[in-house]
Amino acid sequence: MEACLYSPRGGFYSTRAQRISTHFGTSSLSHPAFGALIARQLEQMWHVLDEPRVFHLVEVGCGDGALAQSIVRACGQMAPRFAEALSYVAADYAPRRPQASDPIVDWDGVGAGTSGRPEAIPELQRVKTRGLSPFRNIVGCILSNELIDNFPVHRFVIRDGRVKEVFVTLAAGNLVETVDEPSSPLIEERIASLNLSLPDGYRGEVNLALEDWTCQVSRALDRGFVLTIDYGEEAGALYSAGNQEGTLTCFHRHAVGNDPYQHIGQQDITSHVDFTTLMQLGERHGIATVGYALQRQFLTDLGFPSFLDRLEAQELSAARKELTRMAMAALVDPEDYGNLKVLAQAKGVGPGIELLGFANKGT
Repeated sequence: MEACLYSPRGGFYSTRAQRISTHFGTSSLSHPAFGALIARQLEQMWHVLDEPRVFHLVEVGCGDGALAQSIVRACGQMAPRFAEALSYVAADYAPRRPQASDPIVDWDGVGAGTSGRPEAIPELQRVKTRGLSPFRNIVGCILSNELIDNFPVHRFVIRDGRVKEVFVTLAAGNLVETVDEPSSPLIEERIASLNLSLPDGYRGEVNLALEDWTCQVSRALDRGFVLTIDYGEEAGALYSAGNQEGTLTCFHRHAVGNDPYQHIGQQDITSHVDFTTLMQLGERHGIATVGYALQRQFLTDLGFPSFLDRLEAQELSAARKELTRMAMAALVDPEDYGNLKVLAQAKGVGPGIELLGFANKGT
């Protein structure tokens, strides 16, 4: 998985010649309202931090930059004071520079509060890096959208009540799986720490990279928030009977599959995030959980219905209005992006924080 996604010799992300949208969709590609709603949450975070002169927003895994574009434009239109303080760093293993042929975000006035172009565009810097190691003393927010599900995982299977690891080898020139003792004791330790009762034959994944990621976040963030949006569950649901074959999923030109041994370097490979472990590791490194919700609830609490109301007031053709409504609805539809999880964590911030996106405590 590491080689297929990140090898400089043909990895999917390191040598990507095409836009991400060629292979799969994301919330940020669905409609810029996603970025505008996140901008509302970021503005409140700025207020909670006592409005620092510079609010650093580091988006890790920015991809094609769609989310960065929609956030900075929304801030310029809706929150000019915050826009002046916002310093946006769009970081990616292979950041794609804007092209002349790229479409400009078309707001249709939805959610902007005003019509026309932004009054102020926050500073936006693109950085080539896979993680957070170059960053220190961040006061602001570390943001990721569908990043952690791309961290390489170890696959395991339960055999005779024991954890075995699934390896890859060659047979007659073909990639095939073989099962053996785990390559690291941390695999069994992680599963044991979650107090799971898994039956024989159960297959799943363990993301050991979460530990290093959390260490990087802790070192980079001086004071502020971590906002993580991704596919996944808490451990009890993730390692349940409904996922007894694991959650590894591949995307190639919008076709969904579960075979990582085809289209090598030409397809995305993902695995659902274990949010229980992510929260536990955060607490261990001084990063407290302050919110956890379904994306549909998070966006609703930030004012998604008002965006739909503003759409209805726009002078658009019926067809254009319906296409826009459908694109926006995908953000909260359980069959599209509505069931993604949103995790907010905080470091160096006082107790009793109530973030706007988590006003409804349930998920």
